[in-house]
Amino acid sequence: MFNRRFMIYSFLWTLALGILWWNWTSPQGEPLFTEKSGISSTRFTQNLNGSWNQFSSLRQAWTTESERSQGKTNHSFLTKGSSLDLPSSTRVSVVTKRLQIPGEWSSRTMLLTFNGVQGHANVYLNGITGSQKIGEFEGSGGADELEILPKAFRYGEDNILLVELTGSAAQRGTLLGSAWPRSGYIKGDIRLEAVVETTIMPPEVKVDWIESTAQITVTADLRHRGFSQEGPWSVYGVISDGSAGLAEQSLTVYPEESGDHRPVTLIFTIPEARRWTLEDPYLYQLHLTATNSKGDIDDLSLPVGLRTISMESGNWLLNGQMIQIKGEALTPQEEYRLRNSGELESWLRSERQKGNNLVYFIGQYPDELWLQTADRVGIGLWAELPVELIPSQRLPQPDSFRNVITEKKRHPSLWAWTIGKGLDSDDLARNYFKQAEMEVLPNLAFALKLIPDIDTGLSAEQSIYVQGSTLQGVWGEVGVSSSSSIGAGWTKELMFAQILAIFMVFLAWMNIRSVTWRYKEIGEKKPKRRLRSAWLWNRLFMFARVCLLAGLVTSGLFRIPIHASPWFSHLWPGIELLQAQSPWLIWMTLVGLFMLVRMIQVGVAAPRLPDAPHEAGLMYWLERRYRWAVFIAIAWALLPWGVPYYTLLTGYGLLVFLFLPIRIRDIHRIGGRYLPFLWVPGIIVVSLLVGSYFYLADWIFLWNGLQPYAAPIIDQLRMMFKTISSFISLIL
Repeated sequence: MFNRRFMIYSFLWTLALGILWWNWTSPQGEPLFTEKSGISSTRFTQNLNGSWNQFSSLRQAWTTESERSQGKTNHSFLTKGSSLDLPSSTRVSVVTKRLQIPGEWSSRTMLLTFNGVQGHANVYLNGITGSQKIGEFEGSGGADELEILPKAFRYGEDNILLVELTGSAAQRGTLLGSAWPRSGYIKGDIRLEAVVETTIMPPEVKVDWIESTAQITVTADLRHRGFSQEGPWSVYGVISDGSAGLAEQSLTVYPEESGDHRPVTLIFTIPEARRWTLEDPYLYQLHLTATNSKGDIDDLSLPVGLRTISMESGNWLLNGQMIQIKGEALTPQEEYRLRNSGELESWLRSERQKGNNLVYFIGQYPDELWLQTADRVGIGLWAELPVELIPSQRLPQPDSFRNVITEKKRHPSLWAWTIGKGLDSDDLARNYFKQAEMEVLPNLAFALKLIPDIDTGLSAEQSIYVQGSTLQGVWGEVGVSSSSSIGAGWTKELMFAQILAIFMVFLAWMNIRSVTWRYKEIGEKKPKRRLRSAWLWNRLFMFARVCLLAGLVTSGLFRIPIHASPWFSHLWPGIELLQAQSPWLIWMTLVGLFMLVRMIQVGVAAPRLPDAPHEAGLMYWLERRYRWAVFIAIAWALLPWGVPYYTLLTGYGLLVFLFLPIRIRDIHRIGGRYLPFLWVPGIIVVSLLVGSYFYLADWIFLWNGLQPYAAPIIDQLRMMFKTISSFISLIL
């Protein structure tokens, strides 16, 4: 079996695989503008946005960066990495940044904050060993903070920060999700802060109204970072209109033996409070200060808008007044474009002029820059939790989103959340919806459904059936104006299919005209010219059929609709990554792979047949029963004339199965057994079944979701099966 032909095809397949790897590209993103969530006058802050270096592995990153520290700059193109600006919509595996820390920071604790991380992050400082790992976190798009002791830094020289990202929990948990690709996103602000021992964390703000009087409850976390308690602490808060304080509160917090976190609640009362409205988006200023017994001071300032949002009989009420929603939905790609161009405020104002009063964010949280701008402009935002098409057994706990929800809902422009999309209707899903609704209160909660009769456990007004490019309800509508692509597409597919169909028709005709040869002639030592000619046409037809099968698989890969519905973000980043490659290189790789599998299959069976025929000759003899492939090639070429693509691979599989008895009869006639031919396909099928077992919940979820749409497809497949059966009966 391992003869010259096998070695040649192995070399060609390895070569194609190497060329594919050499030309491997990742979908290119773009740098994104962002904004901080709060301002402090007492913290030392270093902005880490901007230029970073990216690498494919942690070892490569550290080796290259440490060599640069030693003055070595002659790195090869394989190890030097590349530069990019963060935050960005580019998917990354490992990124590094050099930073210098002033000596006056050495007496303070460092806080490293990442915003907008999607993926599991491992963060290292000045090395990649366990002792140099400063922390890890599961980023879901909010703010994630790591505490670094001052002694971990080198003062007066470069420090190397390394961040390794792997697939996010949402990527792994979604339908047919996996940990590949091992990469993620950093789409928000990155900063390093030197803080005193006692710091105030960004607060949660709640507003209650008694007629025109606003009672504002501010709940903050007072965090002590020293080794000994330095209490008591004084906490002071003031709400101002920008020129004078309108309400203030202060209290003393005493230390406790257990824990270094102390919740602090301040209650402010503002008579005749000014509400945040669409026509008058007024913002107060909240300033918080914490002082410990050593005289250390930490403070935090942020804007606060006072409004209420509720739903009554399906209508939205802003400050008790009904508003008819007219909104524009942003796909991730459009959101990236606007953030990259810095056109947020002008775009939001143009939406207001068009009569729109809401912007829906598909597939991600609105960045702090969007929230602050919408607060100033006076327009509502509708955000999503990253929970879409997830089997019920893998649904996250709603409280895992509590921090990011608290962080975002401080903004008066954030009105509503989609807490789940395309989920099942079992008890687990309904329980998730109920808990998630409680987490996002007092903002509104909605669920998007793919099937009309799905029971989410929420009210009918909160359960929206996704249909087309518009979400509609009694409350109004939200539409997507930007077009959504259906798969990446294979640009020259039609031309290739037509050329291959013509070539296969020609080969089929030449095979029919060739001399009919028998099994015993496989080992002919001195074949006549007509027999050699017949072998040649059989060989070419076999190669063309493999090219056809590889082409169908490649075409199917590039037709996978990762953006089929504008309301669902790109679900399978692995497929998106493959669709970014050259379809010709993928086709070449598959041709080599399928040829090798066919040679192995025949090579395993050949020694067990009478007279132990030569493997190549046996493949040519067996190819007689695959001449029906010419009809699949013709159907592929006729795709522009209405032939459905799914009938191609399905028809190919059905014809392989229908002709199986004829192939078995051929082997039995020569005195052999067909079982050895099933060993290699059997191993492949068993491997696929074992792999599919780990996705059993996904298949059940997919079946439940596809049942309403499966009936017309099944009817078409049944008609196609009858047509093929009648055609074969005619031939026989």
